[in-house]
Amino acid sequence: MTETEKQAGGGWLFPALLAVVLVVAAGIAKVSRVDTQIDGTDAAQSGWTPSPMPEGKTVGLIVDFGNGALKQYEALPWQEGMTAETQMQEAARYRPGLNFSQQGTGETGLLRSIDGLENQGVDGQNWQYQVNGVMAKTSFCLRKLEPGDRVLWRFAGQE
Repeated sequence: MTETEKQAGGGWLFPALLAVVLVVAAGIAKVSRVDTQIDGTDAAQSGWTPSPMPEGKTVGLIVDFGNGALKQYEALPWQEGMTAETQMQEAARYRPGLNFSQQGTGETGLLRSIDGLENQGVDGQNWQYQVNGVMAKTSFCLRKLEPGDRVLWRFAGQE
């Protein structure tokens, strides 16, 4: 075999190995990128860090989106006079946070949406809440919470 034949026959090996390495590296980079995404932003670039675990008295919050997805806060800091409304405000400040909107305050206060999922009205699904497994009968703006209480918000139709 001449020197030219050796070069021509062995010339495919380096580009093929380089292509394999680049494909594998791209796959690893893609997986790493997905793992660092938080709410559409890169955690390393945004400086985002989770809130520390609260000390002292706490309350829990679970959001059930009605499709098998849950958002859960095992321990949000409890404070004297806390209501289900102020608990939601605390969850909004907590990292990772919870987005919600409401209409009105006091006895006419109504939760309208959580993380962009809005009430659908009389014939659809709406946000309903329970405290310690008991369906609430008052506005979330008025329902007082005690240390250890667990609030569940569920997106569901009339039961």
